[in-house]
Amino acid sequence: MDRIDTSARLRSAPDPLGHRLLRWSNVLALLALLAAASLLSPYFLELRNVMNVLRGASVLCIVAVGMTLVILSRGVDLSAGSILGMAGATLALMAGVDPGLAIVAALAVGAMVGLVNGVLIAWLGLQPFIATLATLIAVRGLVYIVSDGANIIVRDPPAWFEAIGSGHLGPVPIPILVAAAVVIVFAFVLTQTPFGRHVYAVGANEEAARLYGVNVRRVKILVYVLSGTLAALASVIQVSRLTVAEPNAGQLVELDAIAATLIGGTTFDGGVGGIPGTVLGVLILAVLGNLLNLKGVSPFVQMVLQGAIIVIAVVVSELRQRRR
Repeated sequence: MDRIDTSARLRSAPDPLGHRLLRWSNVLALLALLAAASLLSPYFLELRNVMNVLRGASVLCIVAVGMTLVILSRGVDLSAGSILGMAGATLALMAGVDPGLAIVAALAVGAMVGLVNGVLIAWLGLQPFIATLATLIAVRGLVYIVSDGANIIVRDPPAWFEAIGSGHLGPVPIPILVAAAVVIVFAFVLTQTPFGRHVYAVGANEEAARLYGVNVRRVKILVYVLSGTLAALASVIQVSRLTVAEPNAGQLVELDAIAATLIGGTTFDGGVGGIPGTVLGVLILAVLGNLLNLKGVSPFVQMVLQGAIIVIAVVVSELRQRRR
């Protein structure tokens, strides 16, 4: 690819017609799901239930934003759930001494694991699946070592700490506001900054981006650092709400995040997708999960449905790529 063609690719984030149509189809699917849920359960549209759904979705939304960055660059982060668990354990262990410092430490842990992922992939040339699978296992092992396999309880946390996960600003839970802020910031970063354009360029054509002067290694490392940091931020919300860190916390959340990202139109081939679509994917999964809970559907059946949704999302993604 010549320099002119690559320059055009870098100037704007790809948003082909097929992706826009998929986004609108997701909007229609979400509206249909909301209508069905309101008919099937009289409790669904109650304000308390709606806010609970959105608050529950906030943790997944934050993790999914980080996953979107990674997948846009043609990667994947299977370690997000383990990072959430490790950051949560770090937070709970330190919160009794200094909650503010504990939050900083938790975010630093997430960034460090993300840095390890980025170095393994960008500098050592490991495939993202292999590298992040290795850190998924290793970091989860560290969680069990640190916690000794037991819950870590936050003793006598200050009110401001608990408010992060359980507080409200007016009728709106604070976790929803945190997730909304993350969405707005990273939607802006991806569409309005050079870094965002470089993420799209690396995912669309890594070699062309390199020839144009993009520091591909730096972009790859940064997306994994950001993914790890956002997973840690999700753990802050979770631990502050529950005032306990569970050694199993975050298990399979990376699969939910991948599913939401793919449903939203971001493709494993990289370079196509974005944050708005991912938010729609998160809402679809949250509404569906809440409806199934209200109807008393077994959590094991829900796991089967989740697997089916992931398969369908991947198949749709592949079909869209073949038509491009």
